[in-house]
Amino acid sequence: MPRLLVTVKISKGFKTWTEMAKSFEDEVGEKGAKMIWAAANPDETSVYVLMDVPDPEFMKTFGERPDVVKRREEAGADVSSTTVITQIGDYWLG
Repeated sequence: MPRLLVTVKISKGFKTWTEMAKSFEDEVGEKGAKMIWAAANPDETSVYVLMDVPDPEFMKTFGERPDVVKRREEAGADVSSTTVITQIGDYWLG
């Protein structure tokens, strides 16, 4: 299963973004995806997410669905800024 490091710009802070992201946990889990880790930059204008996805196209097939876009935008995510930084092979959480 591919792991992706993704970033997106946000405008309503990390707490609002995480509440929205948590609301998707069951649905993305049913699709075979899982958020491993998420963090914001110090001024909470960008989020960085490490996630397992069933395939690299998952970001488009799920993340750009109109209903998903609406919920993400309502939580302050600039959906058009979503960028896959890189695919991740291995990682360590200390």
